[in-house]
Amino acid sequence: MTKSKQQVIDDGRYAERLMGDVDFNRMLDEIKGDCHLQFELTDIGDKDGREAIYMKLRGVEAVRQALRAMVDNASIEIKSK
Repeated sequence: MTKSKQQVIDDGRYAERLMGDVDFNRMLDEIKGDCHLQFELTDIGDKDGREAIYMKLRGVEAVRQALRAMVDNASIEIKSK
């Protein structure tokens, strides 16, 4: 699905609000902290458990990365108006 310029700009503004939301960022940080604790508590041979935790950590980073990309894309669209 191709987004209009205005949709890209609106998405970027929404993403910027999320990135600046203290509660949202705290929640993501808590997820990361929980993952690190879970990792420390896994048995050394628990490959599947550690991989699942790693995927959660990657998910948190993917959300932050997607939000940054939306902000960047909106900035590009605003400059090209």
